[in-house]
Amino acid sequence: MLRMSLSPADLAGVRFGISPAWEVVASLRVLRDPGAHAVHLPWMTRHREAVLAAPELRELRDLVITPRRQLPGFLAPAPLSPVAEPAAEFAAVRATPAATVREDLAAVFGERAPAVTPDAIADQMRWYWERALAPYWPRMRGILEGDVMYRARRLADAGPQAMFRELDPAVSWSDDVLSVDRPALDVGYRLGGRGLVLVPSLFAWPNVFVKAAEPWAPVLRYPARGVGAMWHDDPPAADLAAVLGRARATLLTELATPSTTTSLARRTGLAPGGVSAHLARLVAAGLAVRQRSGRQVYYLRTARGDALVTPG
Repeated sequence: MLRMSLSPADLAGVRFGISPAWEVVASLRVLRDPGAHAVHLPWMTRHREAVLAAPELRELRDLVITPRRQLPGFLAPAPLSPVAEPAAEFAAVRATPAATVREDLAAVFGERAPAVTPDAIADQMRWYWERALAPYWPRMRGILEGDVMYRARRLADAGPQAMFRELDPAVSWSDDVLSVDRPALDVGYRLGGRGLVLVPSLFAWPNVFVKAAEPWAPVLRYPARGVGAMWHDDPPAADLAAVLGRARATLLTELATPSTTTSLARRTGLAPGGVSAHLARLVAAGLAVRQRSGRQVYYLRTARGDALVTPG
């Protein structure tokens, strides 16, 4: 069991972040063991052979795929913003002090630690990102943003105990201690006011990953809601499209996870102006509602909309 003791200051510092660098790391780990990650089979079929054979990724593969448990901490810094940009995260990896890289590698590999530089790893992460993940990022980002919106609402409505418990069956919360069920592991951390960053992940599924040792900002990475829909486009039912029109039926189907106008436009290929107009009609019909979170406006299906999409 891995346990993290959260003080009131840590709870006040809980925030959400989306991390492209982590998706690089997690997706490479998926390629190591395809049988355990069948939900990503469509993506693996397209990319696994080329990625595992690419000489441009040799050092990054060795750092990510070889370790069975702990990973070098510098590979995926905690995101500094709600939706970190890939270039900014790769720049953060590049800026890691050489001494920190050496310490991280020694902690994972011991005396057999490879001699790598943060510059080389950042370059390889960018190379991999552009070929294996960037083409899918608009849809990935939309699903991850929807998860953040849902979890933030649960935190506000039901409090940390319910929100933490719903992240994953392996996660529990009791007496100010956040626990993650990890077999053959018995370790505890006091976060000491450093807060906690919750990072939804598509490629983490079906696992939960924690980084809480200093000097890193504490991070808990958990499987995002809707991961099963990432590689499968389920068209709206023909009868729903006939009633609402194909564009509105598609948008209502996509609103299984809370989404912004921008993310819906990215995922569906519809023009942002058209998306806004269609969403306004769905809201007027009582099939969707608007929800503001900071500067963003999210749309989500109402119970009436749910019943229309999934009758019976």
